[in-house]
Amino acid sequence: MKIGRELTEREKLVLRLVIHNYILSATPVGSRVLAKRHSELGLSPATIRNTMADLEDSGLLTHPHTSAGRVPTDLGYRVYVDDLMEFKEISQREKETIIKEIESIPGKDVKQILTVTSKTLGKISRLLGIIVSPRFSEGTLEKIDLVRVSQDKLFVVISIQSGLVKTIMLEIESTLKDSQILNASRYLNSRLAGLSFQTIRSTIEERLHPLDGEEAKIIRFFIDDVERFFQLDELGDYFVEGTSNVLSQPEFSSTDKMRSIVEFLENKDVVVHLIEQRRVPNGISITIGEENPNRIAKTLSVVTAGYHVGQIQGTLGVIGPTRMDYSKLISLVDYTARTVTEHLTG
Repeated sequence: MKIGRELTEREKLVLRLVIHNYILSATPVGSRVLAKRHSELGLSPATIRNTMADLEDSGLLTHPHTSAGRVPTDLGYRVYVDDLMEFKEISQREKETIIKEIESIPGKDVKQILTVTSKTLGKISRLLGIIVSPRFSEGTLEKIDLVRVSQDKLFVVISIQSGLVKTIMLEIESTLKDSQILNASRYLNSRLAGLSFQTIRSTIEERLHPLDGEEAKIIRFFIDDVERFFQLDELGDYFVEGTSNVLSQPEFSSTDKMRSIVEFLENKDVVVHLIEQRRVPNGISITIGEENPNRIAKTLSVVTAGYHVGQIQGTLGVIGPTRMDYSKLISLVDYTARTVTEHLTG
C-alpha cells in the first residue's frame, strides 16, 4: 500500500495526531477535539478540518457515517508506520519483567520458555501474544540422552545443536538394565548425531539396524515412532496467550465479530501462516489490515520478529486490531525476540 503523492508537513502532523488520538480513544477524532487538545500548535478547527479532508481524499483517513470525526485507514496506518512514527522504548520495568519471566524457566526447555514468553507478550501488550516454535526439521541432532526415572519409565532428552531440547517420557519394560539403556543411547548417537531431523525421519530404518538383545526394544521405539521423536508439526508448534485481550477491544464487541476472531484463532494453519508470511531473518515485520490475505485477519494487524537458536529461526509477535500502539509494540517485540535469542543461545 502506497500513497501517490508527497504529504505536506501539515498533513503529516495532522495524520500523526489523528492516529495517536484514535489509538487512545477508539472513537473518531474531530477537528475541534484536535484543536483543543493540541492548542500549542496554533491550528484552528477549520484548518485541521480542511487538512483532514485532503487526507481523506488521499485515502489516509475515513469517517463513519454516524460521526463527523475521522479514523485512520489501513493505508493511513501504513504511511504512519513507514514514515511518521517515532520509536517508543518500552519501560525498564517491562524489560525486567521479560527477562525475569524467561529466566524463570530452568535449563532450555523450549516449550516452557515459549509458553511463558507468549504469556508475557500478551500481558505487556494487552493484546494477543503469539510464538511459532523453531522448525526442528531445519535443526541438527546433537545427542540423545536416555535417563531412567523409574523402574518402567525412561526420560528421552533430544538435544538439537545450538541448545534446543525436546523431551519425551517412555514406558519401558522393567527388566531393562541401566547398562542396556546406556548401550542403546550410545548406539543411537553413533548412528544419528550430526544429522538433520529431516534426514533422520527419511532414513532411520536404514541407519538403525536393531541390536541384538534387550537394547533392541529401545531402538525399536525410535524406528516405529520416528515422527514423535524427530518432528514437530511442519508448520511449527505455536503458543498463544491473551485471547481475552483481543476480544475486549471495542472493534470486536459484536457477537459476530467476536465469534469470527475466536474461529480464526482456533485455526492453527491460518494463524501460523499469518505470523510467518513475512518472516524475515532480521528486523521487524508489520502487516496491517487489508495486507493480510486471510479474510478475518483483514481487521487485524500483526507485528512480528524472528528469534534464533543458532541457524534455526522461530517467529514471535503480537496480534491485535489495526488500532494499536505500533511504536511501543515494535519495541516490545524486538526486545523480546532478542532476549529469547540470548537465553536459548547463551
